[in-house]
Amino acid sequence: MRSVRVLLASLALLLAGTGSPAQATERTETFRTGPVTVAGYQVLQEQAKGGLPKPSQDGFITHMKVDVVDRDGTPVPIRRLMLHHIVFVNAGSKPGEKRDRTCNSLTALDSKTVFGSVPERFYAAGEERAELELPEGYGYRSKGADNWIMSYMLMNHRAKVDTAYIQYTVTFDDLPSLTPADPYWLDVRNCRSDPVYDVAGGGAPGSLDTQRDTWRPPVGGRIVAGGGHVHGGGKELRLSQPGCGDRTLASSKPKWGLPSHPFYNVRPVLHEPGPIEMSSYTTRKGIPVAAGEEIRLSSIYDAERPHTRVMGINVIYFAPDPSVTAPCGPLPGDLRELESDAPGRTAAPRVTVPLTGLDGRGRARTIDRPPGVAVRKGARGASVAVRDLSFSQANLSVPRGATVRWRFMGPSLHDVTLASGPRGFSSSHLDGGRAYRSKLTTPGTYRLFCSLHPVAMTQRIVVR
Repeated sequence: MRSVRVLLASLALLLAGTGSPAQATERTETFRTGPVTVAGYQVLQEQAKGGLPKPSQDGFITHMKVDVVDRDGTPVPIRRLMLHHIVFVNAGSKPGEKRDRTCNSLTALDSKTVFGSVPERFYAAGEERAELELPEGYGYRSKGADNWIMSYMLMNHRAKVDTAYIQYTVTFDDLPSLTPADPYWLDVRNCRSDPVYDVAGGGAPGSLDTQRDTWRPPVGGRIVAGGGHVHGGGKELRLSQPGCGDRTLASSKPKWGLPSHPFYNVRPVLHEPGPIEMSSYTTRKGIPVAAGEEIRLSSIYDAERPHTRVMGINVIYFAPDPSVTAPCGPLPGDLRELESDAPGRTAAPRVTVPLTGLDGRGRARTIDRPPGVAVRKGARGASVAVRDLSFSQANLSVPRGATVRWRFMGPSLHDVTLASGPRGFSSSHLDGGRAYRSKLTTPGTYRLFCSLHPVAMTQRIVVR
């Protein structure tokens, strides 16, 4: 479909050069921001970088993609830097002009600060480099005076400081007859800067963990495109209509790389690797949804093994249409599931995330346990002070059913997250004396880290 549009635009340009009144309306531009500097083994989170370069005219975005590149535009390999996720937000040309369509407020990364005004989230990508792709005839409306903002997470897989740029390519059309498609951010943990949850694991082989959220459009219209984002262990993101027999409207599914893919061979392992691709979907006719009709998002993960700090996000593009008034309308016959022909697997690989420490030269290496003596505790459990880059009791032994309490001291954000072990759990990012506790009821060895400092902050707890 895109090649057809490009061909038509090229023909229009040729005709314009021969005196014809036809005009090319679609163009593609590449923008870059940076440089971004990431310290050795750092997990860098940038929450609000505004004033981004973007198309200077009013019109519509029909396609968008993003990558991490060097100064000369060469993509940066994952063995150096990994783009964990990036979100593009449109704040409009004046305060309050562009507001997010599913969140009136947003909880910050510190899990306590709440922002009362949320600009419009319109495009996001993760490791899998999802692209914004709208069907022919539709576009996301953007003005030349708009202020674009982005937030992102970059992970440095090397000991040395690295520098790169974030580059994004935008296909833009100023044809006024395009139909506006509005972005709606659907998320089973919506309205949070860190919208994660844990799959505890321990289920039977083939068992599933399903988390749900619902959305009701304020007006009638048609879903014309969408795509999702999951982490390791993800199975599917499914949109359905509970009031219509819970019929499936569309689905976004992960494709996992072959064993030789860099995602599964990069060292150190800073988190459970995600898919290399998520399928997306488009339809020119659109999936009809009446005003107020319930739409359900289901985020489906493997439940046999633990998966921590996972996400279930599906961004859809919705074209208002006053002719859609009745629920359970006929589904379109032109719904297309889009995916590349890259080789891959449908089943997620089983990856055990090890603990990582530093050797005498400051280089990452796999460790069985962090340095320090083992502390044996009784049924009353244990209290752990979390300070900058350390757990006060890095090696613990507690009886089954004991509760461990972590108190996060100091001004910097940290968390405690399962890397590997019998059951998955994680805390929010905490500071300033706030605490988190977990009752450990399943025996085994729990290897833990701070997800923001996975090399510098590790802990091992044996539940006996």
